[in-house]
Amino acid sequence: MRISDILGMTFKNLMRRKIRTLLTLTGVLIGTTSIAVMMSIGVGMDRAFESQFSRMGSLNTITVTGYYYSDGGSDYYYSVSGGTGNQKRLDDKAVRDFEQIEGVEAVMPQLRAYLKFVSGRYVAGVNVVGVDPSKMRIFGFEVSEGRLLNEDDKGAIVFGSQVPYHFYNPRAVGRNRVFIIGGKNSEDPPVNVFEDRLIMTFDYFYGESHANQQGSIRRKTYKVQGVGILKESGEYNYSAFINIDYLKKLMQENEREEKRIAASLAAGNEGSVGYYNASYSSNRLSSQNPTYETVLVKVADVNKVEEVENKIKEMGFGAYSLADARNEMKKTMAVVQAILGAIGAISLLVASLGITNTMYMSIYERTKEIGIFKVLGCYLKDIRGMFLLEAALIGFFGGTIGIGFSYAISAIINAIVAGAVPNMEGASISVIPLWLALAALAVAVLVGLLAGYFPSKRAMRLSALDAIRNE
Repeated sequence: MRISDILGMTFKNLMRRKIRTLLTLTGVLIGTTSIAVMMSIGVGMDRAFESQFSRMGSLNTITVTGYYYSDGGSDYYYSVSGGTGNQKRLDDKAVRDFEQIEGVEAVMPQLRAYLKFVSGRYVAGVNVVGVDPSKMRIFGFEVSEGRLLNEDDKGAIVFGSQVPYHFYNPRAVGRNRVFIIGGKNSEDPPVNVFEDRLIMTFDYFYGESHANQQGSIRRKTYKVQGVGILKESGEYNYSAFINIDYLKKLMQENEREEKRIAASLAAGNEGSVGYYNASYSSNRLSSQNPTYETVLVKVADVNKVEEVENKIKEMGFGAYSLADARNEMKKTMAVVQAILGAIGAISLLVASLGITNTMYMSIYERTKEIGIFKVLGCYLKDIRGMFLLEAALIGFFGGTIGIGFSYAISAIINAIVAGAVPNMEGASISVIPLWLALAALAVAVLVGLLAGYFPSKRAMRLSALDAIRNE
């Protein structure tokens, strides 16, 4: 029997009982739609988490600190002088050691100080981070305006996206005016960091209304220039970046200044009404070999991040990366997707019972026809193939229509979520990639074949004479 003959009879038999075929096909449609939509929610959640992680930073970057906690959580190392346990310094030697680890692409130490920025009447306290300008691009720094730092920059500053909105007028506070620090809005920032005159100082009270009281101690100020504003990111929005060598120099100058002021106060030279306006910095440069608060390590291959991270921990340093949280999230999402897929698969299982019932009913109705095929010399494989093809076509057409319904339901879900949940514009909670659509269709066809297997075997076992005598 030719394939064209089998196909012709298959379509004819399906159309012979239109209502029954339609009901069976509807069962497959519902099952396919259920499994596709359920799985799409899992895929959408997974992509949403991936998007959040990408905004938080690079998955290839490891953040190293001087703190290391053992698996038991009780023993730890502390990097700064005065800590407990075995002392570990996160210094230039440690940086060189990290660079020798196989798979490491780049290492960038970070030196931090909390400094005051002043522009006219406006002030802002900002976390200033000293970095190596030559490695900013490697670690994913991108500007929305201006440029990144150059290696020969001295007083150049690259600001986080929110810092320009962080400036405020301290003299306006408490005079029937609303005082809000940070947060972008429709208005322009109070300070243009590119054009306005900027002063930076370790004096945290500089520019405040009480800073000029009698006896207060003035500190050195530095003229700086904004050269760039970083793109929006959850990691660097409220920080400012400066050449690390220049920041080291300023911190060393400030350290000498603090010693001079402390000595002067001890001698009583500043008067009893004076107060010591201490600077705020996270590191003391007591030597030419500073202790860094954090060091960023960039790994060339994301699959080797965990291996490099473990080597750093073996050296006695604390290390963590977004890959850690991502791996845990992946495990959780795999369980969620399995549960959602199982819920959808139940509907498809019920549909398979409908296909099996339809095929058995078709055999009972066509018993005489099957007997005639056998008497005429049709191969058993052709008879089996005819029934299997009918079941597969029900699965195929039901699955195809079900995929179409799945895309429509997915679009409706995304529209509802976007309208109901703030900050969800453009985000999708339900995503049906091509591989999911093809997989759902393949499962529907496979379910059809499996459901038609046993009925087709029964058709093959029918006796030709008994089938012809059947009324």
